[in-house]
Amino acid sequence: MQLYLCSKYFIFVLISLFFVSFANGVDEHFSTEGRVKELFTEFKSSVVRVKATRLKEVNGTSKRILKMGSGFFISNDGHVLTTGLLPKADRVWIEHNNEYFLTETLGSDSLCNISLLKTLKKPTEFNFVSFSGNDIAVQPGTFLFGLTYALEFNVSPSLGIIKSRESSFGRNLFPTKMLRTSLALGPGEVGAPVFDLNGKFVGITHAALPDLQSSFILPAKACSRIRDGLILSGSVDYGWFGITVTRKLNNQNGFNIEIKSPGINTKLKEGDVLVKIGNTSVFGTGDILDSTFYARPGTFVDFLVIRNEKELKIPIRVAPRSSKVQNVSLTDSTITKADNEVNFSPKQRSSSFKSEENKTNLRK
Repeated sequence: MQLYLCSKYFIFVLISLFFVSFANGVDEHFSTEGRVKELFTEFKSSVVRVKATRLKEVNGTSKRILKMGSGFFISNDGHVLTTGLLPKADRVWIEHNNEYFLTETLGSDSLCNISLLKTLKKPTEFNFVSFSGNDIAVQPGTFLFGLTYALEFNVSPSLGIIKSRESSFGRNLFPTKMLRTSLALGPGEVGAPVFDLNGKFVGITHAALPDLQSSFILPAKACSRIRDGLILSGSVDYGWFGITVTRKLNNQNGFNIEIKSPGINTKLKEGDVLVKIGNTSVFGTGDILDSTFYARPGTFVDFLVIRNEKELKIPIRVAPRSSKVQNVSLTDSTITKADNEVNFSPKQRSSSFKSEENKTNLRK
């Protein structure tokens, strides 16, 4: 009898736990759904459709080319950030709440293919995206909320997660680390803002990987770096370390990043093992590029190296990046990696931005 009562009590507890878990799951589901609706209501008026046109001569006949994408307001003054703008466009405008607003292009960053626009006349009502708190790195697994203008459809929300932080695609290195996400982008959806579920700006949709139903996002910290430069001077002044590095197998069956040529940095020596640049630990060439991206010309950055089994901290003055390197963008190229050797000097070569080993289509 006692065993029977214990069994009934045990079954009752299991059933109770099931219903509690089910109820919590339902609450969590509706909580997420409600949060997405809140974010959509809060930020939908900050997103715009960007259109640009120019005339092109084809076999003696003039044809007008149209390119469109997404963008978003970043200030109350009508500044708009977008990517993939049509080169040499003779007319650029935005669409917002079924109204059209002409814009002027204040500047473009060719390295990351980002453009800053300003409306000649502001909409009567709109919201803008704040960049505050973008120094905190988001981690893989973070839920994402995107707002895009696909083709001629209305502004639409989408959900995804951050899959990884990547320094390269195929044989090409990015100028700074990108966020690879599960947000599947279609035509017109590049240039849109992406947030986490707390409403913090995470980055701008930058390139689509349609074969993988995935995409790359330029992080908010990089967007902030570019925005500041474009607003102040119409361009971004990037730094350059002017070093050549090589990757060598070490005694722990890992790889060291060694200085092959210090360039103009006489305090560095060939064979120095590069451990850290500023606060960034160096495990690969992508870490060097990421540090270079945020380095300001004329400032000093500490290089932590190992030389003769001793750690040395060496201050390196950041040089301005040459115009030849400045014009290299993700649309055309990034640094080409060959034979495990990368040249971080202004003699950087250009190559098409696609993988020769991976046939995945990268669309921007």
